[in-house]
Amino acid sequence: MHIRSIALYTVVALLSRSNNTVAFTSLTTATTVNGKSSKPTSQSYKNGEEVLPVAQPTDTSNDGSEEQHDPFAIWSKMRLGLGSGPGSHPASVNLNDINSATNNTNTGGVFWVGSGALYHAYSGKIIALFEGFDIGKGVQLSPNHVRQLSRKIFWFKHPISKDNPQSGQIMKEYEGKEVKPIVYDCQMIDYHKDVESGSITYSVEASLRNLKHQLPKMEIATQLVGSEQMMIQVPVFVDIPIPSPKSNDGNDVDNNDEEKRYQAWEFYDYNLDLSFNPSKPPTAAWCRQGAVPPFNMNSNAVLRFSGCRVDSFEELPVGMREIVEKEYPHFASPPRDEKEVEEWYGVE
Repeated sequence: MHIRSIALYTVVALLSRSNNTVAFTSLTTATTVNGKSSKPTSQSYKNGEEVLPVAQPTDTSNDGSEEQHDPFAIWSKMRLGLGSGPGSHPASVNLNDINSATNNTNTGGVFWVGSGALYHAYSGKIIALFEGFDIGKGVQLSPNHVRQLSRKIFWFKHPISKDNPQSGQIMKEYEGKEVKPIVYDCQMIDYHKDVESGSITYSVEASLRNLKHQLPKMEIATQLVGSEQMMIQVPVFVDIPIPSPKSNDGNDVDNNDEEKRYQAWEFYDYNLDLSFNPSKPPTAAWCRQGAVPPFNMNSNAVLRFSGCRVDSFEELPVGMREIVEKEYPHFASPPRDEKEVEEWYGVE
């Protein structure tokens, strides 16, 4: 659980804890940090060799004590639960202590759950509703290298309409074509911190699509908002060839000489309270434009998703839990280790 605007979006997820469920309402808000203000520090992303200004770890004062906000440590804790103290889950991990074999991974992982919609890119017509989650954990490979082991699954649903008897139900077909959930049984993503600049980059080591060494090198952008809030943005750009299907005799099924390509762009925008107050969980907004089979094959589809982090399977909506328990039981927890990823994809 891979626009063009560099604007960062603030998304508020309103949680309903009754019956261990999470309800989501997305809205745009103004940024307020308890009446305090400080000069924002931004970390821009890079494409190829061009490098824009990058934020260094920032010192802020709180009650007379000095605390260093290291974007890499904050990212690892927020996204995967790594680290120690508030925000870490479920095992405490000290980013400066990686010698213990039992202290360099959070075995239970964290969930990012939410909902959104699939739109036609230019008319704005809602084609389908969209909901699901990502479950991931982190492994600290070195002080400046973190590995994400995760899975993600999303379902398409019929748009809400009083005239549609299937309104809000999971979609099984669209215009006569089968609709399946988006399922990534395993993913392995590495995050690296540059020692000199402090910049954060990522690489997709294993996924449903072979993206290793296929994506442009991009930086994860971070920006402090006042002294107690941070925005983080992850840009993803994809432009890779689509292999031609082969017949039994090894020849291309498609005789068209024109190369087909899989092209898409995505932005993941996160917002978090640096104190990791349990009543203010980190939030995420994701937007993507690209082909979404079977709805659209020519990149004229837009996915929008907003949600938040929860720290247990029991906090997922009841309907999701029931489907996972019945049809996708391995999605109740993250991949066991790198070996499990290798078993799924044959990673070397």
